[in-house]
Amino acid sequence: MKRLLLLTTLLCTSLAAAGAYHDRDTDSRGVFQVIAKAPAKARDRNNPYEGRADAVACGEKLFRQHCAECHGEDALGRGRAANLRLAGVQNATPGELAWFLRSGNLVHGMPPWGGIPEQRRWQIIAYLKSLCVAAGSDASKTRTPAQHEEAE
Repeated sequence: MKRLLLLTTLLCTSLAAAGAYHDRDTDSRGVFQVIAKAPAKARDRNNPYEGRADAVACGEKLFRQHCAECHGEDALGRGRAANLRLAGVQNATPGELAWFLRSGNLVHGMPPWGGIPEQRRWQIIAYLKSLCVAAGSDASKTRTPAQHEEAE
């Protein structure tokens, strides 16, 4: 009986966390609150690799190694993993993304990636920021993870 109660509690907690993830609030800039809560000092940091094609290429390779398993090769997200092309991510400053990438958010299933060297995290961010430009007016960048799964 105790085991059943424990399993039920874990399932309810997981479902609540998953529901909260897909129903994220945004701040006045349209940035997901879980990212926007970055400290001001972190928020104001600039990406030293911004706009560098070599950094974007390295970042893409790193993304495929570390992030694509959850966020998908196209960064549109899967299941609980966020669609990284959404405005809630793309409107974030590079510093906010660096803070979030380093810190993670286990409640929403995002592990901390502080073990990846800072230079590589900045390269991943350069790649993520390039997705908005690369996608142009592509409607797929605004699909939710659930819509992406339906499309497959």
